[in-house]
This record gives sequence, C-alpha cells and structure tokens, in this order.
Amino acid sequence: MNVDIHAHYIPAESLRMASEIGRRQGLASAKDERGRDVVTRNGKPYLNQPKAEFSNLELRLSIMDSQGIDMQLLSPASTYFFYWMAPEESLAYARWLNQRLADAVAKYPKRFVALGSAPLQEPALAVSEMERAVTKLGLRGVEVASNVNGRYFDDPGMTPFWEAAQALDVLLFVHPNQVVGAERMKEYNLANLIGNPTDTSLAVAKMIFGGVLERFPKLKIILAHGGGFLPYTWGRLDRGFRIQDSSKSLIANLPGEYLRLLHFDTVTHSAMALEYLVANFGADKVLLGSDYPYDMGDPQPVESLRKAKLSAEQVEAIASANACKLLGIGV
Repeated sequence: MNVDIHAHYIPAESLRMASEIGRRQGLASAKDERGRDVVTRNGKPYLNQPKAEFSNLELRLSIMDSQGIDMQLLSPASTYFFYWMAPEESLAYARWLNQRLADAVAKYPKRFVALGSAPLQEPALAVSEMERAVTKLGLRGVEVASNVNGRYFDDPGMTPFWEAAQALDVLLFVHPNQVVGAERMKEYNLANLIGNPTDTSLAVAKMIFGGVLERFPKLKIILAHGGGFLPYTWGRLDRGFRIQDSSKSLIANLPGEYLRLLHFDTVTHSAMALEYLVANFGADKVLLGSDYPYDMGDPQPVESLRKAKLSAEQVEAIASANACKLLGIGV
C-alpha cells in the first residue's frame, strides 16, 4: 500500500466559512474580474477560489489511482491556518475544518486519514483543539506552520503544545508559511522556491538549538519538502555548536543528532537529493509525499521514488511501512 503523507485538502465551503468566521477580522466575500468567488482582507485580495482538485474527493481518488497512491494523509492548506486572527475566530475555523476533514475520512476510510489544524497563536486553545481532533474526531495529529506570526518553535509559550503533542503521541506535520525574507524574494517565485525550505530550516534550527527536542525527544514530526535545507547542511550546524561557548548552550548533543529524531517527506524534486536524505538519515525516517495538488508538488511521487537508487526494502519502507507505523494504519 502506497501512502502519500503530504496532500492538502480545502473543503468546498472554505471560502464562505472563512469570510463568515473572519468577518470581524476584515474578511469578506467578493468576486474577481472573472466572476469567481474570492475572499478579501480589508478590501484587498486574500484567498482565491481553489481548483477542483483541492475539494473534489472523487476527482482526487481518480488522480490517486493514476499515481499508484492507495491512501492519502489529508492536511489543511497553510493559507487557512489563520494564526493572524483573534484566537477565538481562528479556533472556530479550525473546529469547522477539522470536522470536514473527519467527514472526508469517514466517507472513504480506506483511502484517507487526516491531520487537523489548531490555533497556535494561543497554545492553550491549540492543545484543547488538538486533543478534540484526535480523541473525538479520530484525526492522527495536526499540521503546524513553520512560524506563528513570526514566533518560532523555541518560543517558551509553545511549551504546553509540545508537552501535549508528546503525551498524546500524535503526528505533527511542519509546513512553511509566511516565510522569512519574503519581501526580498518577490521575483521569480523565490518566496516559494527558496523561502519555503528556508523557513522550515529556520524553524527546526531554532527548535534544536532552543532545546525543544532535548526536552521532548519523542515528538513525532515530519518536515515538508525534504526537510528544507537543514538535512543537507547539518554539518554546518554541528561545526557551529562545536565552536560556540558551551556554557550558553541549551542542548547536550550535536545538532545533527536531534535532526535524526525527525522525519522527512520525499518532495525533493531530485533523485540525488532523495538518495542523500536516505543515506544520511535512514529509510525509516523518510515518507512518500506529493504536495498534492499544488503545481510545485510531485505529480508522480511513486515513480519519483522508484527512480532513486534505493533498495526494494528502502522503497517499501518509504512508500508504506513508515507511514503505517507513524499513523497507526492497519492497527
């Protein structure tokens, strides 16, 4: 069974619900120049009508079949995290979205599992919604952005969230959003091409050096897009750790040792990069992903995996066994 752990879902009513719940936050329904539904924020374009592949489950299933994908782990699109909203409105949207994700799984339980959303700008509310999503709705964890309004994972205020996630033994999928330096990467789509892996790298570096993984080593975390840049430059982190004043360090081991606690998807767009990832961190730390249905995703993730110079056992682990173990599929 091939399991795609990086696939985004936007329910059909998402724009309407966003404008209703976010009304006091400046969101409103509108039409673009072609008559399509959009959402504006304080009068400026904010959310566009998503293409059918995001919301149409039957269409999604037909595409999965053509890709050789047996099951997808559905997760929210990062544009719908709404961390910038007042926590109460963000929570209201997360609760609505998580129910829709649970509904999709209930409709096709042999084809989908799902991760939910939680309002991380208020960690206490995020913990409450994560617990509800997992224990009441049957979701397998939550997707989190690489930063929360510019706050990163070493922020002390996020400690209760890490505590709860480790105690619940849920999966956390880290996806970049509102990336650092975007104002300097407006040309050539670089905020996506360079900004996305950069922000993931920054988030994880702060998490490591800030001692989060020292204190919560059993967190189950998957990083999008092959882990950003850190898996390929971890030696630089280790060098920096060796030369710094040890009295100022919050961690006891080399940064690369904490990086080995994490998991990575296969969305590298390079067989060589994927081979390197597996060689350095092990096939048991890599999981099949597509970033469906974004244009920067991999439209044929199984084929890409098979093109890499990996053993049959490694391919099986990456495509199936690792996801089944982390998500409790078939248990």
